[in-house]
This record gives sequence, C-alpha cells and structure tokens, in this order.
Amino acid sequence: MFKHSLFLLCLMAACSWQPASQAADAGKVKIQEMTTDSDASLRGSAVAGKDEAWVTGSNGTVLRTVDGGTTWQRIEVPGAEDLDFRDVEILADGSVLLMAAGPGDASKLYRSGDSGMNWNVVFRNRDPKGFFDGMAFDAMGQRGFLYGDPIDGQLDLYITTDGGKNWKPVPRRNRPKLREGEYGFAASGSGVSVNGSVVSVATGGVVARVWRSEDWGRNWTVAKTPVRAGNESSGIFSMVFLDAMTGLVVGGDYRRPELDEGNVARSLDGGKTWLQQPGVKLEHKACVRSLGQGNALVCGRTGVAISWDAGETWQKAECGGYYTAAIDAAAKVAYLAGSEGRVAKIEW
Repeated sequence: MFKHSLFLLCLMAACSWQPASQAADAGKVKIQEMTTDSDASLRGSAVAGKDEAWVTGSNGTVLRTVDGGTTWQRIEVPGAEDLDFRDVEILADGSVLLMAAGPGDASKLYRSGDSGMNWNVVFRNRDPKGFFDGMAFDAMGQRGFLYGDPIDGQLDLYITTDGGKNWKPVPRRNRPKLREGEYGFAASGSGVSVNGSVVSVATGGVVARVWRSEDWGRNWTVAKTPVRAGNESSGIFSMVFLDAMTGLVVGGDYRRPELDEGNVARSLDGGKTWLQQPGVKLEHKACVRSLGQGNALVCGRTGVAISWDAGETWQKAECGGYYTAAIDAAAKVAYLAGSEGRVAKIEW
C-alpha cells in the first residue's frame, strides 16, 4: 500500500515562535536542537521525566538519553537491523515496548524490563496481510491496545492485560468492519488512544473516522470526522485526549502537505462526535500530544505548532518538521524526532 512506503525528508532550521495573542505564554517555550549521530528516519518517541527519552525509527534504530538529550546511546536490538520501529512506549514500571511496522512478519513487538539491555519478542504478526500501526496503554501501564491495518475488511486488534508481556487478539466477531480503502496510518504510532476505560482508533483513506469502544474492544461505535480524506494518502494520522471529554485528531493529505484546511478536528464529548475547527489553518500533521492543562502540540514535516486553548487557536514555530513527539507534562518537557536522526527538546 502506498502509505507504507513513503519516507518523508525535511531539513531542520533554527526554531523560534511567531508572535501571537498568547505571546507571554509562548515566551516560556524553549526549543533546543540536539545531535544523535544517527541518520535514521525517527518515527517513535517516549519520555519518562525530564532526563530520559527514547526515539526509534528505520534500520532498527533505538536511541536513549538519560541526561536530558546531551548524549544519546544506541540501543542494540538483536535481529532487528532491518526493522522500522514506528512506536515506543515506556510503561509505569519502567518497561519499554517497541513496535516494528511492516508487512507480514516485519510487524512485531519487543519488550525490555532492564532499560534495553535484553529484549524479548513478545508478539509478532503471522498474517502476510497484516501491518501494525500503533499501540497505547492506560495510565497504570498494564492494559494496552495494539491495532493494525484491516485484514479481510476488519481492523486488526490485540489486547494485553499484563504490561505487554502477552497479547490476545480481539475476536473477529468483535472487530470493526471497515469500508474498502479505509485503514490506519503508522505515522507515529499515535492513531490509537486509551482514555480512561475508552479505547479509540482513528482511520483514513476513503474516509476519516474514529472508532470508539467503552468495553475494551467487545463493542464499537463509529463517528465520521471532518478531517480531509478521500484517497490513499489522506485521513487521520494521530489523536489525543486532553481530558476525559476533549479530544483532538490531526492529519490531512501527505501527498499535498501544504493544504492547510480540514486537517484538525475536535471532540467535546469524549470522542462520540467530532467538529471542524473554523478558522484553524494547519498544514498536514503526523502527531498530536497533550502538554497538560488543556494545551497541545502538533508536529509533522510541515512544522510544529502549540495550542494553549485546547485546539481553538495555534501558534506555529518557525522551524522545519518533526515526525513524532513525546511529552511528560508533569516535567514540562517534550522530545521531538524526525528525519536524518534529528531530535529536539522543548521546555516550558
């Protein structure tokens, strides 16, 4: 599928914030670019506190910092040299989960309980038509959800209840049936959300929709969104909930990333319905994350922007693009990662 083969490249420039009505708040934001000595396309990111962060990507690349980004250590994952790690999660107990995305057996999950010294393959895709897109965990880090592109017209879904050590498939009778040409995007592993007891999965292609389950995948409802869709390169790429009721989805058409309308939608009822944001002009974005207290950050190859008002308005950064972001709201730190091994840190 075309969406799986696209690798986006973008050169990074120095970052600064454009003046806006929230200039006082924007003045608290600092962006620091960093050197990783890697040329990988980085698509996955995770953070634990102010000093520890992980970024992952092409050619089996896994990088870790424990000193706030001053230095980055290459973590070796045996047998993963050709894999594309699109998602990484740090759980509450410090365990780390890696998700490799690719056709068939190239989609698999690795788990480490000792900061990457040892890895176990805890789950692998056995269906040649399968392709993992992303995973998400609850706040306790025990219950998690993994989703992939449809197999025989149904979303590919799996659940863990023990922190990713074991995964069970959602029975096929309970899996949502998608339209032909509807699927997920493995852009930054963030097309799935666990918001309390509610699991949501975003799709794109012929239609941009959000599937929602209140009982961990046994029953589903679906809501159409106003996000740009209609072809294989468009739809929702990422989603986040800022609180129990307020959600944001972002995306667009990555073949035409300059289009700046119809790329973001907001929910005020926990994801049951999604509304267009009048007046918001944001180019294609691949990742949206919560900054805490109703604030949000989006990024993509078209750049970075922050909202201080739950997505109603956005301030753009005068900088190049990043594919993924990870945020620790309590520590007030975010790590961004993108093409050619580029990483940056934001503090506020």
